[in-house]
Amino acid sequence: MSPRRAVPVLLALLVLPGACAARYEVDGPRALARVRRQVEAGPRIPGSPGHAAVLSWLTAELARLGGRVESRSFADTVDGRPLALTNVIARFGPAAASGSSGRRIVLCAHWDSRPWSDQDPDPARRGDPVPGANDGGSGVAVLLEVAELMHRRPPRVEVDLVFFDGEDQGRASRPEEFCLGARAYAARLAASPAETRPAAAFLFDMVGDRDLEIHPEVNSARRAANLVELVLEGARATGARHFRPDPRWELTDDHVPLLDAGIPAVDIVDFDFPAWHTRRDRPDQVSAESLAEVARVAAWLVYASPLAAAP
Repeated sequence: MSPRRAVPVLLALLVLPGACAARYEVDGPRALARVRRQVEAGPRIPGSPGHAAVLSWLTAELARLGGRVESRSFADTVDGRPLALTNVIARFGPAAASGSSGRRIVLCAHWDSRPWSDQDPDPARRGDPVPGANDGGSGVAVLLEVAELMHRRPPRVEVDLVFFDGEDQGRASRPEEFCLGARAYAARLAASPAETRPAAAFLFDMVGDRDLEIHPEVNSARRAANLVELVLEGARATGARHFRPDPRWELTDDHVPLLDAGIPAVDIVDFDFPAWHTRRDRPDQVSAESLAEVARVAAWLVYASPLAAAP
């Protein structure tokens, strides 16, 4: 992702009162093991063996958990580098053709990893690939925990888990080179009939930090404040201790192309992560407890939020 502004921004937000604490049977150690699995496969750089291995593993996991899996391959170019990219979509819940309400929500994350550690404190190592444990791996692990739940108890509305490729292949000075998978996905949605588009999208990025502090992202708060409030209510309802109400960072992330396409979307992200875009972004920077806390909030969105009820 590319930060557009790295200064705190304060904004008063409504937080809905007092929902009871709901608990969901998520498995933090299993989520952390999935983070390790991604990192051990090697860098998830398009065209690399690690990228191919994780694509195969991810699609197999989603199919095993009962998702209706679709892989959408496409090509793009960054700085003259041709990239062969693949977005992965797994659908859960009632199919629209079977007479469902038609409401659909999206939980999304990116699954690629950055080719260069351009923020590494050691200039000699800035050409090393980023391991991508938290930046990429954590969001994938959280979504797979939600898939585990939906495998056991299908949601009442359609839920798409969307795994974007090509989020982190751009140059720091060129924000338009980021979020390639989200841009391709959003362009397809923009060309579809309005009634078939998702009602809301929730992006999970860098959500496994051992020192978790999730603040609303500024674009999300400005352009989808109702969804920001919904995430905060989910945090309250599930007893999450590391979600804060004051927006902090303005980011160019995978939610921005969705917002630009008219899809309400928010970025659930902890950008206060010292290992960001460095070779230190390894599984030892990620916490099973943080992954489980975020996965419970994601589960609340799927099962207990107003979006989860048939209209």
